[in-house]
Amino acid sequence: MSADSPQVFIVGKIAGATNFNNSSIYVKYFFRVGDHWKKISGQEEGETFQSSSQHSKFVPLEHPIDLNYVTKAVRGWPKLLVEVWEVDDHGRNSLGGYGLSSLPIEPGEYQFDIPCWRPEASFFDKLIGAYPELVHRDLLFSGESRFGFKVESTGNIHIELAIITKDFHLHGVQISNRNYLNQ
Repeated sequence: MSADSPQVFIVGKIAGATNFNNSSIYVKYFFRVGDHWKKISGQEEGETFQSSSQHSKFVPLEHPIDLNYVTKAVRGWPKLLVEVWEVDDHGRNSLGGYGLSSLPIEPGEYQFDIPCWRPEASFFDKLIGAYPELVHRDLLFSGESRFGFKVESTGNIHIELAIITKDFHLHGVQISNRNYLNQ
């Protein structure tokens, strides 16, 4: 890809979580893009610190995100997958939920929630405090393979991001309501 290829900057944070069973959680996150995208800088995968809150349903995470991609096509726009892990009073980790969101395509500042779910647990699973996990996480990106799951809703992950685009107008691509060609 050339130096003037369109670029997308994603800057912000995983702000926190609400409505999970345990007040102590951490989040693993994964950005996925299409075949015509290349990461220039930043971390596409990572894990927040474990955080807890005893006084409210909101658990602050404040984990920074700073990514830069170059692309040849709008197709394959970035998606964010989150995997929430709850930690109980005995230090045991159990799946809190999975969530997936496409990022906004128009440049700007955004605050949004990613609703999370997990495979439905049996009575025995709930009794011991363990929840089923997906063996292959990539299944979440493929809509055709998800049908037939019995799932339960869990909580929400709060995201705050700024989407910044560069040089799309040089290639005749308008991705916002602004008219770049008349600037």
